[in-house]
Amino acid sequence: MLLKKGIEVEQFIGQKDGQVLPLSALICQNLPGFTVEPDQRNVEYITSPTESYDDLLKYLVESRMRLREFLSDQDPNWTIVPGSALSLPFDKGFIFSKPEEPYHQHIYESHGVNVITTSLHFNIGLDDPEEIIRLVNLLRMEAPLILALSASSPFYDGKITGNQSHRWSIFPKVPEHIPFFKDHQDYCEWLNLSVQQGKLFNIRHFWGAVRPNGPNRPSEINRIELRIADLCTKWDLTLALMAWIELRVQHFLSNPELKVPPEDYSLIHLSDENESLAATSGLSAHFSDWVLERETTVYEAIELRLEEDRDLAESLGISKYLKPIERVLLEGNEATHKIDKYEQGFSISQIMEDWVEESAEEDASLYVDSLKRTA
Repeated sequence: MLLKKGIEVEQFIGQKDGQVLPLSALICQNLPGFTVEPDQRNVEYITSPTESYDDLLKYLVESRMRLREFLSDQDPNWTIVPGSALSLPFDKGFIFSKPEEPYHQHIYESHGVNVITTSLHFNIGLDDPEEIIRLVNLLRMEAPLILALSASSPFYDGKITGNQSHRWSIFPKVPEHIPFFKDHQDYCEWLNLSVQQGKLFNIRHFWGAVRPNGPNRPSEINRIELRIADLCTKWDLTLALMAWIELRVQHFLSNPELKVPPEDYSLIHLSDENESLAATSGLSAHFSDWVLERETTVYEAIELRLEEDRDLAESLGISKYLKPIERVLLEGNEATHKIDKYEQGFSISQIMEDWVEESAEEDASLYVDSLKRTA
């Protein structure tokens, strides 16, 4: 049986040349379903929970198309800007969406402009809080694989960075030391104590690669939130990443003996190192595979898991949604495509202008396709 799932989508808005503009306050005042981030240069929407992948795709692209229509009505040159980092030179000041909000003030004072990024947050629902904690731990060990597949931020401030996900390279992990949790009570105690000690401003300030989520954290949790992914332009890949996460969740649910030993502190360093390497080198990064007990590459670790869970994917009816992952393994992720263009002599400005156009065409094409699927 498929699980309920939803995706939080953060994106930049700006001009067709790729220059990002502070438009989120205007958008959220006029367009239901969109919410502001601390800085006005990105905006967020959330899909409704659903078990259906076709419905999920429809929710994803419908909101994007509504946003595109609104922006175009305001100014024909306004659009959605792809990528997960501010690729072109930008104003280093903070443009508050809610200057009166103490949490936003704290974010700016503590982290500055490093938080002005975009990403995908994948949420998948479970009823048992103890299983949520176990799976948060396990998925944290695998999160770098998702990062490598989705990486789309090789440029920053008009320069090539040397990273495939510059977003994850600069985005603050809060707190700096995040343990593996023994159980739900351990998570509750840790989160509350972290807030009391000032390591977190509030419970929302827990910014790890994966975290529990729910209506009244930490006591009431009902889903896993994977937060490490860059924003993809290809929405069939976004759907594939959701299918991949559900497949691994189902795999772990079928193997209750699999647990990350929370007392093994070396695994914290291992997971952090894997994340860092994936952010820099993507699919070719070295990967210390704790689950399969081997040293390998991100590419090989993904291939092994696809093969291992092939029958499970068939039984769940989600094999077809995983196909775009095979495309990325064959052709490379979005970051490598943009790096290739840069090395061919294209300027970052040219790449961004083309990318903006490609993104608009991709949205329009998938919107038509999603309407056909759900007709």
